[in-house]
Amino acid sequence: MRLGLALLAASLALGSDGKAGGEYFEMKVRPALANNCFSCHTSAKMGDLVMDSREALLRGGQSGPAVRPGDPDGSLLIQAVRQTHDRIKMPPGGRLPASDIEALERWIRDGAEWPEHASVSPAPAGLRIGEEQRAWWAFQPVRKPDPPPVKDEAWARTTIDRFVLARLERENLRPVRPADRRTLIRRASYDLTGLPPTPAEVDAFVADRSAEAFEKVVDRLLASPRYGERWGRYWLDIARYSDDKLNSTQDEPQPNVWRYRDWVIQAFNDDMPYDLFVKAQIVGDRMGDKEKYVAGLGFFANSPQFQEDRVDALGRGFLALTVACAQCHDHKFDPIPTRDYYSLLGIFRNTRADKFPLAPPEVVEAYESRKKAADERSKAVREFEDSQAKQLAEILAAQSPRYLKAVRALADLADERAIEEAARSQSLDRETLARWARYLGLETHEHPFLQRWREAAFDDGAFTARLLAAVAEKKRIDRENLIRLGGKDDDESVRVIEVLSLERDQYFLWRDLVSNERFGKFDSGILYYRGEKIDRFLAPQWKEHLAGLRAERDRLSDELPEEYPFLMSIADVEKPKPMRVHLRGSEDNLGEEAPPQFLTVLGDGEPRPFTNGSGRLELANAIASPENPLTARVAVNRIWGYHFGRPIVGTPGNFGKLGEAPTHPELLDYLAARLVELKWSQKALHREIMLSNAYALSAQSVEPNRTKDPDNKLVWRANRQRLDVEPMRDTLLFVSGELDERRGGEALEIGDDCNLRRTVYGFVSRRRLDSTLALFDFPNPVATSDARIHTATPLQQLYFLNSEFIQERAGAFALRLRSSARGDRERIREAYRILLQREPLAPELRLGLTYLASGQDAWRRYAQVLLSSNELLFVD
Repeated sequence: MRLGLALLAASLALGSDGKAGGEYFEMKVRPALANNCFSCHTSAKMGDLVMDSREALLRGGQSGPAVRPGDPDGSLLIQAVRQTHDRIKMPPGGRLPASDIEALERWIRDGAEWPEHASVSPAPAGLRIGEEQRAWWAFQPVRKPDPPPVKDEAWARTTIDRFVLARLERENLRPVRPADRRTLIRRASYDLTGLPPTPAEVDAFVADRSAEAFEKVVDRLLASPRYGERWGRYWLDIARYSDDKLNSTQDEPQPNVWRYRDWVIQAFNDDMPYDLFVKAQIVGDRMGDKEKYVAGLGFFANSPQFQEDRVDALGRGFLALTVACAQCHDHKFDPIPTRDYYSLLGIFRNTRADKFPLAPPEVVEAYESRKKAADERSKAVREFEDSQAKQLAEILAAQSPRYLKAVRALADLADERAIEEAARSQSLDRETLARWARYLGLETHEHPFLQRWREAAFDDGAFTARLLAAVAEKKRIDRENLIRLGGKDDDESVRVIEVLSLERDQYFLWRDLVSNERFGKFDSGILYYRGEKIDRFLAPQWKEHLAGLRAERDRLSDELPEEYPFLMSIADVEKPKPMRVHLRGSEDNLGEEAPPQFLTVLGDGEPRPFTNGSGRLELANAIASPENPLTARVAVNRIWGYHFGRPIVGTPGNFGKLGEAPTHPELLDYLAARLVELKWSQKALHREIMLSNAYALSAQSVEPNRTKDPDNKLVWRANRQRLDVEPMRDTLLFVSGELDERRGGEALEIGDDCNLRRTVYGFVSRRRLDSTLALFDFPNPVATSDARIHTATPLQQLYFLNSEFIQERAGAFALRLRSSARGDRERIREAYRILLQREPLAPELRLGLTYLASGQDAWRRYAQVLLSSNELLFVD
């Protein structure tokens, strides 16, 4: 039987096992250690702990081993940075960002690899780049090779076939038979549009016996608007596209960001030359016909907030180089000096977030002036409330001994009547006493100053003095930070300028008692009264003044019109500042100046500094140049990989020494050269690849090929591929007759029952990825994803058994069949033609008829079986 409910295990794409290997260490783990740990735990050896090698971490210090490979929860390092250890809470200056903690956890869970001792020879210290470093294959100029000779001239229909066949013949292998026509059109349809062909399209192709039959199919599919929806989504993986911000506390959608998604899709449909497509995403605001290209700046305008990943996105996305691994030191394996990293980072540090209005100037001006007035009034309200709340918090902080004494006398800290009586009898504020009781009732606090608070010997006065000292120190630090930030408080300034902070324990004391910050289940410090809760403490004149401010704020907010449409973009700052190398990745330890320039290894000598503004224009020209040895190779490698299930270079985001070598280096260069010859037309390259005999091979597995090349690296057959989550969901809607093919516009939640649109238009969240997308291996939008990885889990099988989405599609499909064909026999035949592009086999027809005679609701349940079949969910 060719049908089955279970999803078969698929090989992990591209040879990746998903583990945090050496590349991950260099990009995520080493920067976290360098920024927060190395200053105290390398040469200083504080606590007798050294953290400059895996062996040193395993050996540990006075408190024992710092790391237990495979066991993050049991590793002292993780306990310290989570600050859950009884004594050790690191780093001293405050809690690490959640992303750093997650990186360390993942690294330890996957074995705590430290790649100094990898088999690849590390780059020497004080890296100097010469001919030896430039000799790596990826840095060599692209040369269009002559087609190689082959023995089987009849099989080699195209130049691509000659390269494939020559490689096979060298290993004494033969390609398998061609795929049948139904299989071929199904493969082509999914490859180019992400949807299956209709029965009519299959019949027309099978009946067309002309030599140009498949050529006509490919041309039709490339002309379809569905093509951009399919291939544009792959680019959005690289662009780490999302519809919201990376906010750890609340949902925060980004208005208008969907316009970048729609621009990408349209660029693919229009076959925008790839070199212009690349330039637009770096410097679209400086190109001719600005209105056509400026939307591309969403690539960087939609970067995750509070996370410096723009150099990584640039390096991996356009060049397949892990440039970000040079953040703390010269790249360990590739010829990328630290200075090159900061040269590129400086370009982005000298840009700012911007908007490109899509409305007339008078509309924009009217909105912005009214928005400014409303914002100023809202700010005035917030500042007045905050100033009064802070003063009140200091007053209540000074009264801490009275509240501590009252709570200490309570037998039950949750007894509201006892709290109310204590507040009345001791002239205390009831709500403040209740807050103290709730806070002191916590099992643990993140600072040590309230240990043994219930004991009579606890010094309430000393605690209060410490609290007031923390308040005073926070005021001093805020004043100094204001000077450092030049009076700015926007996200971009805070992200790029190093600011001071309280010592760790002081910070948590200040936060828990008097700050306006949320923590745990508290919406602020327990002595801080937010918003309208401050009102009852205000004198009449103050309360009247605040009421007037609020009324004016509400009026201006109500009268504010809907915001005009705009494109998210970036722009150069007016006065670019020179960038300096951050020694060991620390902004407090500055080294030599790193002027904006391109990667040294991609030039003949020392690169020329960029002089035009931030340098974005010159950077874009350098990346999109046909002389750049990487850009075209990277692009064609991805295209080949998505067509064949495996790229020529098995690590499409890493052409460096830790990446895989190309299986067909001459073919890779031929395709790269052809892309440039074809004026960077991706559609033309698709066409050339798909009209080869290599593309049309069947998925048949034969000996001795299977023994000599079990992974099919040499392309002797087609690779069977599981549908990505987007074509999987889209197919289920398409075959049931429900797919809404409207294009573009604002994103809808994937799980919304009313959302029947293609998945590319679904809401993608960095904060909380949709559960169906996550279940079926959708890439994490927080970082660049250069390939899809397919897993096979029991939960995926349960999804097809139990999810309401599948059951609803099954019901709709059954209804479609009932309305289109008469009798169960004809309906089964129609179902197979719609879903699988073939007639049912005789045993399949008999089994279906027998099942449908079993009782009520049989057609819906039978439809669910068909929609869950491997034959539908995999493409041969």
